[in-house]
Amino acid sequence: MSTCWCSPGWRRRSSNRTGLPTLDPIPQPPPLAWPDSRETLQSSLTEAGLAPASVARLAEQARPALVLETTPCEESRIPLGASKIGGLPDLPDAMAWPERPPYGDAAERAQNHLGEADRLASEATRPGSWLTPEHAREASREQSELAAAVSSAFPLAFVAQLDLASLSRTPGFPAALPHQGRLLLFCDYWAKPKPYDPHAATGLRLVWDKTPVERLERKAEPAALAQERWSSRFKPAAVVARPVVTAIPPSDRGFDAFPHGEEASTFWDEDSEEIRYETWLGRYGTPDGRGGANHQLGGWPRPLQNGMQAQAQLASHGIFCGTGEAYATTEARRLLRTADRWRLLLQIGRDDALGLLPSGALYILMREHDMRIRAFDRAWMVFQKP
Repeated sequence: MSTCWCSPGWRRRSSNRTGLPTLDPIPQPPPLAWPDSRETLQSSLTEAGLAPASVARLAEQARPALVLETTPCEESRIPLGASKIGGLPDLPDAMAWPERPPYGDAAERAQNHLGEADRLASEATRPGSWLTPEHAREASREQSELAAAVSSAFPLAFVAQLDLASLSRTPGFPAALPHQGRLLLFCDYWAKPKPYDPHAATGLRLVWDKTPVERLERKAEPAALAQERWSSRFKPAAVVARPVVTAIPPSDRGFDAFPHGEEASTFWDEDSEEIRYETWLGRYGTPDGRGGANHQLGGWPRPLQNGMQAQAQLASHGIFCGTGEAYATTEARRLLRTADRWRLLLQIGRDDALGLLPSGALYILMREHDMRIRAFDRAWMVFQKP
């Protein structure tokens, strides 16, 4: 039998005039929807070939969640105070659109953006550049504008509004969240601060508002956002919640259904439970993919990278953890013992119809205790790319 040198996800077709083979992407099936019950989850895991004990443990560790399905529509068709993603927020008439102050390390950030602006400007004149002159100039201009933006107060992008009273009536609603009011997510979508940087807290505002609906006002977009050419504005979509049961990612420290990773004797064994489980999980896609149910309230996240809980724990305690050395200190090791207390509050993924996150995902994490005492100012924001 001949072997194909093509990578998975690609297939070879007949050679072109150069005599070299050309590659076509293999059409991928759309991702599956999360199971709607633990029983369905168990049946699916059993069909995937996992041992009964592993299936039982994975079902035990599974967490309920709400998938937030979006339907793009005119803003006027979404009732005041209703759940939505994108569009304009509904806030108390006396409350201004949230904005962030200048970043605490604004001088350093501005210098980095200006350096990138210079690099891109020179790229525009380099022969054989991968950027067209027009695109290079536009990208350079964006970096210059970002340098100014991080050094001054700037309005945060509106991402989502969740009607907690309505959502709480759906099975799978996170028990630690309030059952009244609305939760509104604003963030610095333009700058996308790194989750391992303590200054990232500046770019997040999670508003819990209990104002009666009749006293709400649909806020107009601030001029600074309206003028910003680089997308921090998303088309409106109504939201319908669907209850699901989510499975634990193997990268989570609490994963113990079976041995996995480099310490497992079956590492890279294609018949191992680790590979079977990874394959099973892969059928449900990731939140940066097309056609999936990428927005989720509660449950387990579908991470694009590892370490979001550790980053949230250290950075929220003032430790810059963008280097490996940061994790080796005595203080970091002490803090990391309780990093698993951070849970997914909200996952926002790719949504092409809304112009949202074309190449990544946004995760909002909170400790369950903070949810219960309504300390939403302690949430942490994690932007990830694959």
